[in-house]
Amino acid sequence: MKSKKSAVKHRTKVIKLDELSWKQIEELDKDKTIFFLPISPLEEHGPHLPVGTDLLTAKDTVTEAIKILNKKKPELTYVLLPAIPVGSCKFNTDFPGSISVSSKVVRAIVYSVGSALARHGFKFMVISTAHMAVAHLKGIYSAMKRLMMKYDMRVCEPWGPYFFNNEVEKREPKLGFDTSKEVHAGFRETSLMKYQYPYLVDESYKKLQSIYRDLQSPSVLGKTFKQLGLKDGYVGSPARADVDYGRWFFGEIVNVYVKSAIDLYEGKKQPDLPKNARFTMKALFWQ
Repeated sequence: MKSKKSAVKHRTKVIKLDELSWKQIEELDKDKTIFFLPISPLEEHGPHLPVGTDLLTAKDTVTEAIKILNKKKPELTYVLLPAIPVGSCKFNTDFPGSISVSSKVVRAIVYSVGSALARHGFKFMVISTAHMAVAHLKGIYSAMKRLMMKYDMRVCEPWGPYFFNNEVEKREPKLGFDTSKEVHAGFRETSLMKYQYPYLVDESYKKLQSIYRDLQSPSVLGKTFKQLGLKDGYVGSPARADVDYGRWFFGEIVNVYVKSAIDLYEGKKQPDLPKNARFTMKALFWQ
């Protein structure tokens, strides 16, 4: 008989798909197993952050969410899929280290992973991405739609609706400046990385000037960062970065995944992307 201590340890363990045999996967309860798929591109994040910023965030936040879920709902099983370093980030491919694929490739990958699980009877998948480019999300949401229609699979991508509905600005601590302008590798992401991986944050961030651009404007569509004059590859104020904010932001993302996973299993409606984001996604040509 397992001791109480070992049982608790088992409930807090993060199960990784790549560490299981096919037999162990086959034995998972199809009605009570939720898979988590982290997917974000490698892309420049200014001169001070690693190109894996989004991928690391996508992976780490769902890993922490799984630990919490193991305690909140131990009757379910949560499986972490390997993080996939893929995404559409065409706007910053004029910087070395940025690897962009078409939104069709994103769609094909997400659909392939989901359909492989669905064909073996699994029903739940949470997609984790920290990359909010509309072309990237177009691939994800198109794959989700196909999976739900063909296999009646329950799939969600929680962070997009939270991000585009401005929930961050509504809930974050009062900071005394406009955080809605922190678009890429600015205050938010630099704070996040200072909390997650301080040793990967170059100290040069402290001297970077605040730079702002409206990347939602029609006039910037199709242009790269360097064509917009963003020679250092960031939009925002990285010098303001604060580790306490990074801790709060990390926890907020984790909580979004925890709630969404439970709601997904219980069949509750997931938040939608706002109309403007859905319109832009629909109008965007496949790239």
